[in-house]
Amino acid sequence: MESSSAINSSSPNLPQMTMNADEVINNNVSVDYYQHQVYQNMNVTEPLTIQSNPPPNQESDPIFPINNNIFGDSGFNRTSDADLNYYSSANAPPHQEPDLSFANGGGMNNNISSGFSRASDLLLMVSMYAEPTKSEIIALAESAMNELSKIALEGQPLWVPQKDKRFETINDIEYLRKFGEVHEIESLREIMKLVEVGNDTFSSSQYLLPVVDSFQRELVPSSLSGVPKEALQTEASRDMAYLEISSTKLLHLLMDANEWSKEFDNIVARAAVLGTLSNGAEESYDGKVQVMYAEYHLPTPFVASRECYFARYCKQLPYEMWGVVDVSLEKYFPSLATNFRRRPSGCLIKPMPDGFSKIIWVEHVEADHSQLSNHFRPLVTTGLAFGATRWINSIIRHIDSSQIMEATTAPIYVDHGVVIPQAGRKSFLNLADRLVRSFCGDINASMANQWMPLITSESDSSDVRVMIKNNIEDPGKPIATTVVFSTCLWLKVSPSRLFNFLRHEDSRNKWDLLSRKLTIREFAYMNKGINTGNRVSLMRAMNSQDKIEIFYIQESYTDSTGSHIVYAPLDEFALSALANGANPDKVIVLPSGFSILPCGFPSDYYGEDGGSGCILTIAFHIIESHNVRLFVPPESVMTMKKIISDTVINIRDAVMYNNHTNNWHYN
Repeated sequence: MESSSAINSSSPNLPQMTMNADEVINNNVSVDYYQHQVYQNMNVTEPLTIQSNPPPNQESDPIFPINNNIFGDSGFNRTSDADLNYYSSANAPPHQEPDLSFANGGGMNNNISSGFSRASDLLLMVSMYAEPTKSEIIALAESAMNELSKIALEGQPLWVPQKDKRFETINDIEYLRKFGEVHEIESLREIMKLVEVGNDTFSSSQYLLPVVDSFQRELVPSSLSGVPKEALQTEASRDMAYLEISSTKLLHLLMDANEWSKEFDNIVARAAVLGTLSNGAEESYDGKVQVMYAEYHLPTPFVASRECYFARYCKQLPYEMWGVVDVSLEKYFPSLATNFRRRPSGCLIKPMPDGFSKIIWVEHVEADHSQLSNHFRPLVTTGLAFGATRWINSIIRHIDSSQIMEATTAPIYVDHGVVIPQAGRKSFLNLADRLVRSFCGDINASMANQWMPLITSESDSSDVRVMIKNNIEDPGKPIATTVVFSTCLWLKVSPSRLFNFLRHEDSRNKWDLLSRKLTIREFAYMNKGINTGNRVSLMRAMNSQDKIEIFYIQESYTDSTGSHIVYAPLDEFALSALANGANPDKVIVLPSGFSILPCGFPSDYYGEDGGSGCILTIAFHIIESHNVRLFVPPESVMTMKKIISDTVINIRDAVMYNNHTNNWHYN
């Protein structure tokens, strides 16, 4: 492959534009073509109903009416099987948003489910400015900063190094001795007395410290007769890194809620600043105190999201160091949920020469693990799922993306005869960025995503989830009813091997139903970071007569806490328009792809023996109907089930074969 910076309009792979740019990229060929090929390859006799550009109208199902409150408040609960046999999801009808500035990290649908009321936000916005609440919140934030500045710099025995010598977890008992609240210290003393006298009914290993009093409930009974069911479990981790970003930019990234939720879209589903209690110093974030709401997620529908109110405080510390700390506000306001609390968490930032920064991140929360499946439990309980390393890795991903976008001479690696200018490079990178944000928004279990089980029969035991999305405004998506359907599975393979297998051109026809009889070739790519697998790729699929059937744009990215491979089909006209620098926001795409999460510690990530294995989440997003409707017909349900079931079988068989033959040559 070669690097080039000039356009060759005569290239057979990038045909010359023959119409207005808006006309080219507003066509819907690629999405319809993709769906047509699914049915053709699978020999589906009754495909989903697709009409050609009818005026939007809403349909209802006379047999299976939709219950818009089917999820209650959680947006994640299962309903009875009888309600779900022949339709997939109830997407709440559009309604007017309250006058709050929400930042949607994953580019999700702004329609919040009917079970989610913002009345609590309005109450908080009024009450937090009243005294003594305002002064107490500021004092709490200052106390949290004091704790963070100490805990971030402590060594052993407070912090316990893990396998990779970088990722550390906290010693709960040591933490309570130094930083615990009065009632927690008293409880600790009683527990230690019981341990010393050899009480078999209650040991420190059974008791999960510390315990949270979210609603002034007495979670620790005075008798200490057993572990209370309401006890939350600790997740605490620390990580450190030198980053190629200035401290000024890093502070802005953390203190601007819109930037924060946008750049941490793989962690933050939604965020909002509900009020500012102190603006701090002029032209500086020093002393600024904000009251915020946030919802945190994993890139999978199978782990519930977490939400809380918290105060965020920024302060300039001695020795040219800055601190940014979050602390929950359940003590002052009714909690959104009883299963999550954010203890003082955040980071210390120190400017370094040549525009670098040293960052120490501490993530310390308490959460309910009772609903976690066995596959996800090790990932969450070790602190890796929502821990410090994941936040730092997200900053590194932001830096990688920013550097490639800001570069004026970054190379594009292309096949012989294919030439793409720098304007086209930026268009493709921006489109890939939008794809990933949309995918992150689609694949999580946030309140905005109303997932339901996809059940085809009473004996169906597979866990496939689906949701309906109706678009009537977004110019980057078809005006239609679309469906996202997803499942996850555990595989005995290291995350890095699975990542390279799924992203690689040579292996695509081993899992992709559309590519079984096609040859896939990557004809251009742009690197994002040091890892060669972190890239935006352009691929073409050709049949046995060397005729191009379809193009794909794909972004693949991996780090020690997870990976994603996100792709969407493109037609020739859209590809040509983008290569000439057309606006990528007008290109109609629906992202599908994979999320890969490790089961163990970061040091297991690159193990050749597979370590603890990994968890793969698969998600497809396709058009169901060009009419806006709230149900899915039975034949569509069967088609979706077959698509995802066959994909799972293909991937599982390929992994077993490659493990048996040790044929993991994809890189």
